[in-house]
Amino acid sequence: MNTLSQTILGLMIAGILAAASTFAFYAKSLDQSADVKMLGNCEGCVFDGQDFSERKLMGINLASAQLSNIVFDRAAMNIAIFDGASLRGVSFVGSDLSGASFVGSQLENVTFDGAGLSGAVFEGVVLQNPA
Repeated sequence: MNTLSQTILGLMIAGILAAASTFAFYAKSLDQSADVKMLGNCEGCVFDGQDFSERKLMGINLASAQLSNIVFDRAAMNIAIFDGASLRGVSFVGSDLSGASFVGSQLENVTFDGAGLSGAVFEGVVLQNPA
């Protein structure tokens, strides 16, 4: 193989590797976006007896959800949406709820001990038996 052929072959391989690398990066970012979208929208979901402690649930949409006996202790839930949700026996001990919205929610036996609530909105909330 002469020098020109080796150079052309080297350039072709480099181009193929660059294209493969770009495709892999793009595919990975698509997968992550799908995960965020899939995990981030749970409007109207019903959960009972789940433990989501220490999970990263930033920006999750739980509007109109029914949450009973749920543990979100030390979870990262900043800018989460709980608008119109019903929460019964829910624990947010030590969670980051900064910027979260609970507009029009019903909270019964809900614990916020040590939770970060900076900028959280509780407009129109019905609070029963605070824990």
